[in-house]
Amino acid sequence: MPKFKFAKLVRDKIVDNQIASGAKPSFRQLSPKEHKHELVNKIIEEAREIIQAKPAEVAAEIADVRQALDDLQESYGLTEEAIKRAQKLKNDRNGAFKKGYFIEYVEISEEDKWAEYYRANSDRYPEIK
Repeated sequence: MPKFKFAKLVRDKIVDNQIASGAKPSFRQLSPKEHKHELVNKIIEEAREIIQAKPAEVAAEIADVRQALDDLQESYGLTEEAIKRAQKLKNDRNGAFKKGYFIEYVEISEEDKWAEYYRANSDRYPEIK
């Protein structure tokens, strides 16, 4: 019998469906901390699938991302109102993503308050020499 590695969070009915079909999944229930971590991984996985999806599949892929986001929100005990407030604050301060601006790099003075932040987050903002 062939065996295939998953090593990822799956939707709740997948294990039951596999068992019902005669498959033998090796699985466990994640701790709350692990679950939150794997929900983030699931969001990343599903978001990547949107790029590769055919036009007819995009809604289903976005639904997967949204489900993982909804479950993550619930696991943190956050209300929809709290999320909307945070979204409004960010949008009021920094805008949304509608214009499609993409920064290749930013050059700033050594005294700029952001220099320290960018250097402290060099995995996201590597300094170009």
